[in-house]
Amino acid sequence: MPGSRSVEYRLIQVLAGISAVAILGVLAILPYRLYERDIRRATVEAHRIAGLLHVAIADALSNGEDTSRLVNRIQGSTALSIRLRPLAEGEVHPAADARRGSSQRDDTDLTWVAPPILDDRGRTWLAEMQFDLSPMKRESVRLIIDLVVAVALGSIAFSFVVYWLVHSALVLPLRRTTRQLLAQADGDAAPLPAFRSREMEELSRALEAVCRGAASR
Repeated sequence: MPGSRSVEYRLIQVLAGISAVAILGVLAILPYRLYERDIRRATVEAHRIAGLLHVAIADALSNGEDTSRLVNRIQGSTALSIRLRPLAEGEVHPAADARRGSSQRDDTDLTWVAPPILDDRGRTWLAEMQFDLSPMKRESVRLIIDLVVAVALGSIAFSFVVYWLVHSALVLPLRRTTRQLLAQADGDAAPLPAFRSREMEELSRALEAVCRGAASR
């Protein structure tokens, strides 16, 4: 029928749509879930490290030891910064009455404020630790990119294989059969070509039988 679209064209549209849905689905779900999971895991690990450091600093202060060396040694071997200061007399700090540490995250910057620490002289100290979570963010972004690329390549490969199978097993044989039938209608007695698929072979034999029957009348 003039103006109608071919099966090949519709197949390309369907395969393109399937690939687009797969890629967009991955982009809509994976980045948020993986990023939040990795950042949450890094936050939990930072809290665990901060708790251990808080115990070490509290032990040093309660024994009247100089904490500057301990803090410098910790900062030199880890990717965090520690700010330790005594509370001034009458100073009220949001974490001063907390029994547990509090944390606040701004993108990849995590600030953890330890519970108040008493030294051997009865003074109250606050320890503030800042963690840089950007390495975990970069690792999460790399994983997301790898997964998206893998899904895109897989979708493209799948679409190409399906298109090639339909094109070689259906579209090309039908076109060859159509050309040969038109040639026979113009007086060319050459037989229809042989095909590898059973369905096309059966169609070819049926068409030849119809043509022979029409010629014998």
